Amino acid sequence: MADPLKTLFGGGAVAGLTDGQLLERFATRRGKDAELAFTALVTRHGPMVLNVCRGLLRNSHDAEDAFQAAFLVLARKAGSLRQPELVGPWLHGVAHRTARQVKSGNERRRRREAEAAMSGTRVTGDAGGRELMPSVREEIETLHEEIDRLPERYRTAIVLCDLQGLTHEEAARRLGRPVGTVSARISRARDRLRGRLSRRGVALPGALLATTMATGQASAMPATLADSTIKIAMTVSMGLTAGTVPASIQALSEGVIKTMLLTQIKTVMATLIVAGAAAGSMAVVAQQDSTPRVDAPATRKSAEAASAKSSETKTDSAEPRETELIVRSAANLRKIASGIHAYLDANKRFPPPAIYSVAGKPLLSWRVAILPFIGEKALYDQFKADEPWDGPHNKTLLEKMPMVYAPVVNRSRPTDLTFYQGFTGKGAFFEGTNGIAMVEGRNPFPEIPDGTVNTLMVVEAGKAVPWTKPEDLLYMPGHPFPKLGGQFKDGFVALTADGFTRFINRAIDPKILNALITRNGEEVISIADLGEGITP
Repeated sequence: MADPLKTLFGGGAVAGLTDGQLLERFATRRGKDAELAFTALVTRHGPMVLNVCRGLLRNSHDAEDAFQAAFLVLARKAGSLRQPELVGPWLHGVAHRTARQVKSGNERRRRREAEAAMSGTRVTGDAGGRELMPSVREEIETLHEEIDRLPERYRTAIVLCDLQGLTHEEAARRLGRPVGTVSARISRARDRLRGRLSRRGVALPGALLATTMATGQASAMPATLADSTIKIAMTVSMGLTAGTVPASIQALSEGVIKTMLLTQIKTVMATLIVAGAAAGSMAVVAQQDSTPRVDAPATRKSAEAASAKSSETKTDSAEPRETELIVRSAANLRKIASGIHAYLDANKRFPPPAIYSVAGKPLLSWRVAILPFIGEKALYDQFKADEPWDGPHNKTLLEKMPMVYAPVVNRSRPTDLTFYQGFTGKGAFFEGTNGIAMVEGRNPFPEIPDGTVNTLMVVEAGKAVPWTKPEDLLYMPGHPFPKLGGQFKDGFVALTADGFTRFINRAIDPKILNALITRNGEEVISIADLGEGITP
């Protein structure tokens, strides 16, 4: 593990995987798989993170502590990032917060020491070979502050291209945007940065601005630093932080997480205040506009019925809210994703849509095929692989449906039906009888040229089916889509092939939905079009 690059690419196990796929592997797996995934993340984003920390901190040891704390935060938040495919921009913000926290602590300590000594003794420091004048260091800190304050679309483009060294074409693929759009965003972001820096008295010429940001691409990351950081992350993934993570790094990461949480709370509170004010204004207007009137009998009865129904809803506190049910469904899909990916690791291909007979007849669903990989090996062994799902023996196993396949809404439904189904048919994820193969190389899934992040794997269908039956959603290009979303009124929870869950609105543009269903349509999809990410 001392040489991350050698460890990472020696077996080709994670080469070419996206940030989202790496986070998923680290968050859901153990042992070597999780270690390789986190090693890839450190190798990919470490130089930029170290550059940010070194830019703000004069002491190399402080910079390395901040570096490790930033990745410790990533290890703890791996399963809850809103946009897991954009780890770089997220880590930039975390690294900046972490380095500022270290700097603030150092300044407080120096003030206390100065007051105690009653002298202005100069504090020296080691910059690890990158000693900077205080004025330049302040300008770099201001630069990173202003990068963090950019609108998300501009900040993401700047971090990917100017701090991490991606070409405009690579960033466009990562973001699912045209190259021209990415180039325009970078140009506008630089203009905004120059304007904001100028207003703060920092006049960085264009060349110096580019050079300052580009240093992140060339920062050497010591192998020992990467090695110790990966070890810390692995102890966190196993829940062994006590006594294994240096106290200073532990405290630093906890402080950053607390700051991030407070920021989120403030944002939510501000939103609620604005919403409350708007609701209050509407109530005042409604009250001013009201006049006495006598309801017609039919209207009065309807109002009474609605009031009674509302009272029943309010008093039934045992009924989970829809948002809670959506999160439960997402948790089911994440477990299904873990099973599918474990099947992939074991067989070097995704599961086919069914277990087939020698003659090619579908007998049992893919939901049966992944049972050993979701902790249901004993149930899997009870099936007869040469008998149809509704054969004399296999039919008796319908009632043993695992809870991960069960509906989360209306538990009174039959216990052998599931809404979780994949798309079959030309261009869909479950096409053919062999399953999509994984190959060695930078692109492990040449049969998914659209990318796993842009391809639907399993969704909530509109109609439940027997869970062992090899029946899914038939996609036919040019024909109406099969019915989707049988559990929630406004949309459905969907699982993309990278293992991420999203809630897709029922009013989604049909063109976007078609692009998500197909794995090889070569459409450009915006992250914003994919629906709201859900972290169970």
